[in-house]
Amino acid sequence: MTALNERIHLAGFAPASRVNGPGLRVVLWVQGCDLACPGCFNAATHPPGGDAGTPPEDLVGRVLAARGPDTVGLTFSGGEPFQQARALAGLARRLRDEWPDASLMAFSGYRLDELRGAAAPPGAADLLSALDLLVDGRFEARRPGNRPWRGSRNQRLWVLGRPPQLELDDARGAAEIHVTPEGGVLLSGFPDARLRRLVTSLS
Repeated sequence: MTALNERIHLAGFAPASRVNGPGLRVVLWVQGCDLACPGCFNAATHPPGGDAGTPPEDLVGRVLAARGPDTVGLTFSGGEPFQQARALAGLARRLRDEWPDASLMAFSGYRLDELRGAAAPPGAADLLSALDLLVDGRFEARRPGNRPWRGSRNQRLWVLGRPPQLELDDARGAAEIHVTPEGGVLLSGFPDARLRRLVTSLS
């Protein structure tokens, strides 16, 4: 069962991105992941959220306000979205009411068979049912990815709902740098080690 009132712990928000799935997308990074993949370049999103979290209705409004005429959907990243699956499923359900043609996508360190198995995180089935696209699998730093939206070669792209309107190999770039309203620097996409060091020095 989805949790319409369960709060979401956020690590970041980008109103427009072209490297986190096909087309122009809003991106929501969640805070918290205990999978601890060695070499993960989103390590700052691993500790659990220490605040009270954000109500889903606030995020629905923020996502809808961010979309433009060319925005095709929303991507959940992290952190680990499926460790907040109940709350994100509630968000996705409310968002579908307001933006029915949105493409919803998630990146997860869990494999799809884990998310469908008996030991799946709470709410995994509800979140999966809301998604159109999923990239799954632990990040393996020694096997860098050679396909769009996959950080390592073991990761897979699943079409769970409506297929994207763009070609799946249509990637507009490997990485983006966003400046937050608070003046922080947010690195997005699949940066190489040199770019990660540069952004870390600016943060």
